[in-house]
Amino acid sequence: MSLIKKIREKSGYTQMDLAQKTGLSLRTIQRLEASNQEPKGHTLAMLSKVFHIEPSTLQEKFHSIQKNKNSEIVAVKTINLSVLACFGIPFGNIILPIMLWRKKRKSKLVDELGRKIINFQIIWTTILLLSLIISPFINSKLFGSFPLILIVLFVALTINLIVVCFTAILLQRKNLNFLNLPIRFL
Repeated sequence: MSLIKKIREKSGYTQMDLAQKTGLSLRTIQRLEASNQEPKGHTLAMLSKVFHIEPSTLQEKFHSIQKNKNSEIVAVKTINLSVLACFGIPFGNIILPIMLWRKKRKSKLVDELGRKIINFQIIWTTILLLSLIISPFINSKLFGSFPLILIVLFVALTINLIVVCFTAILLQRKNLNFLNLPIRFL
C-alpha cells in the first residue's frame, strides 16, 4: 500500500475528499497512490498541509520507504547471484539461496521473488539430474564413445548462467516480473 494511501485512509479521507481538500485533481491523487512516488513542489505542500505533516517529514517517510525497497532489491540480487554456487558446490544453487531467503523472507518482496528464484533452481536441478541419468543410456546406443554427459552438463550450466544473468539485468532495471513458472515448490 502506498504511503499517501495509508495516510489518507488513516485521516479518514476518500480520494475525492483529498482531491477537494488539497485542490489537486483526483487523477493526481490516484497517480500518487498507484506509483508511490514522492510528491514534489505544490503537491507536496498541499498534501502536507491537509495531513498536518511537515513537508520535510513527509519527504523523509518517502526516502525511508525507498531505502527499504532498495535493500530488499539488494537481498533479491544476492539470492539470485548465490545460485552460481552450483559451479563449485553440488546443489549449492538450492542450498545457499534457501539459506539467504530464509534470513530475509520477512519482507514480502524478498519472500515472493526469492521463492521464484528457488523454484526455478529446483526445477532446473531436477531436469539436470534426469538428463544426466538418461544421457549414458542414450550415449551408448546412439553416439558410442562421444562424451554426451559432459555436453549435457555444459549446456545445462550455460542455461542456468544465462537465466541468472537475465534475472540480474531485470532486477537492475527494477523489473520484478520474472521466472513466473506454473510449478511451485515453495
